[in-house]
Amino acid sequence: MIDVRFPTALQMMLSLALAQTEGVERLSSAELAEGVNSNPTFVRRLLVPLIQAGLVRSTMGRDGGVSLSVDAAAITLGEIYRAAMGDKRLWTGRSDIPHRCLVSCNVEQFFGNLADEVDESVVRLLGGRTLADSLLELRTLDAARV
Repeated sequence: MIDVRFPTALQMMLSLALAQTEGVERLSSAELAEGVNSNPTFVRRLLVPLIQAGLVRSTMGRDGGVSLSVDAAAITLGEIYRAAMGDKRLWTGRSDIPHRCLVSCNVEQFFGNLADEVDESVVRLLGGRTLADSLLELRTLDAARV
């Protein structure tokens, strides 16, 4: 099954960054849900770890909603990834393999080490890009599209 938490959280964070640059104070979970073509309950569940990580702030009440808690230039995609994904690894190996040969006796540890390296590489790559950089890239893509 494909995990959509990070791409959805990233799209929501980009929407909040755009709102911030346009002077929009906050967006509701319903507005974010419409933008990511999902339901507000899923969006609210994704917002919880982003709030806990200090990336987003929530305002309750009739005119409530969410906004970035800091400037988009101070938020890396790596922070969003770690918040959205928690302890879940990008790849998970199999542990149900009978130990019968060199491969089957060692593949679980081998794959675990490989998965650790992949996770570290992903976080390092995403840590070098900010939300503001990404919004600028989206603007460039949009300008080229027209």
